[in-house]
Amino acid sequence: MKSILLAGTAVTRPGAVGALYRCADGGPWQTARGIPVDTGVQAISSHPATSGVVFAAARSGVYKSTNAGESWEKLPVPSQNEQFWSVTVHPRQPDVVFAGAAPVGVYRSDDCGTSWRRVGSKERMPELCDMTNSTIPDSRLMRISFDPTNPQLGFGACETNGFIVSEDGGESWYDASQALIDSSEKDEKLKSKIITQSTFEGILDGHAVCVSSKKPGLLFYACRMGVFSTADKGKTWRNHDVGRFAPFSYSRDLRIAIDDPSTFYLALSISARSAAGALYRSGDLGETWERVDEAVTARSTIMSMNLHATDPGKVIYLTRGGQVIWTEDRCASWHESQLPADAGDAFCAAIL
Repeated sequence: MKSILLAGTAVTRPGAVGALYRCADGGPWQTARGIPVDTGVQAISSHPATSGVVFAAARSGVYKSTNAGESWEKLPVPSQNEQFWSVTVHPRQPDVVFAGAAPVGVYRSDDCGTSWRRVGSKERMPELCDMTNSTIPDSRLMRISFDPTNPQLGFGACETNGFIVSEDGGESWYDASQALIDSSEKDEKLKSKIITQSTFEGILDGHAVCVSSKKPGLLFYACRMGVFSTADKGKTWRNHDVGRFAPFSYSRDLRIAIDDPSTFYLALSISARSAAGALYRSGDLGETWERVDEAVTARSTIMSMNLHATDPGKVIYLTRGGQVIWTEDRCASWHESQLPADAGDAFCAAIL
């Protein structure tokens, strides 16, 4: 059986369709039933223990499919007109699901999506960057990840708002971005401002976080300025300087191989809107990197990358311009498909 591919897009220009697209068994792309075509789908996560169960985070809410993305139901998340940009199943507790919102907020389900409650502070997380005249209304929680060896320790990456931590299994969260800000202020190469008035905007432009079971407690954080790690919950940081191995360092996504905790996949591009991108892999916990997708050419920024929940050979990524590129044999060969011409900017993908 061929892979099932899912891709989420957002309305970014007149006439564009923001929707979740599905491609099954090599057939055409079709919009999935149950998710409005006027929304933006920002993240897709397969359930790690139950085949066919998939979650999607959209600007209109959080959705769940039990038939590999063919149809979806909206889940009763009690949000206050928030958008959703991430959804994560806890690695040690398969019934526990977290959803990340914009403005930055965290919601939790303890019954695989049937019911939800807001966790963390009742107050909004502070906007760390000076948002005066900003081109975006709010910062977004882009990824939630837990230490696979310690179910109490969770981390979050926030776009233009840095890094948050939970030490009680996701019940409460606090900002831990000050050391990132300090690093930027000490190093001119880490200063960058595009949409806010703060020179530390770049290092707080968080896109992904992950912890390997090979090194419990060691968190990796991917942002506009590259890949960084911390072993003390954000008190100090190490810059992995991925620019030594690639011609660009804008880090949009970072994942750990499901069968090898030393192997990382990293999606790199020039910037949020650019004409190039490539997928890199590290077999030594981020010490060195090599490109693994030379057989294909990304013609715009890689916005998302994902791994199959149980098959380590399957890796997928997609570009802002709608290229969906995947491998089924550990990057030995690659396949490519283009989303429909009226699809909006592409933001997320999954392979089932």
